[in-house]
Amino acid sequence: MPVTYHFRTEWRFVAPVDRTWSVVLDIERYPGWWKNFRRVTVIRGDGKSIGSVVECEVRGSLPYSLTYSIEILEAQRPRHLLVRSSGELVGTGRWEFSEPVPGESLAVYYWDVATTNPILNLIAPLARNALASNHTRVMANGYAALKPQVEAVPR
Repeated sequence: MPVTYHFRTEWRFVAPVDRTWSVVLDIERYPGWWKNFRRVTVIRGDGKSIGSVVECEVRGSLPYSLTYSIEILEAQRPRHLLVRSSGELVGTGRWEFSEPVPGESLAVYYWDVATTNPILNLIAPLARNALASNHTRVMANGYAALKPQVEAVPR
């Protein structure tokens, strides 16, 4: 039986919200700077607009990779993006962007997914905390690599 996970990740940047949106949602470039993203392939669309489908392969610190596709269901630049995930992670993801003070931005990601991998579902009752910690580490790696790119002064 699939186990559902509910994650909330908050990233803060010293950068305008429009710049944060542009860099955070440039998913095709993830493998170049986010070490956990092994592969990102745009299947349909441009990867950023409604109807686009992107396939991702992600590996955390545990000995497995997950392959899933996301379809963009809603996109309101630079404030909101809603995706549906299918494959080894099924559910929804939602980015919310805001500008708490001028020149700063907040990006919050809500990831409500279940695994379809039978082995992960089998061990989930015993390993749920380890699996959740793995997600937290993956997102921390992303933030550490992304922050300098978002906060860099564009030339």
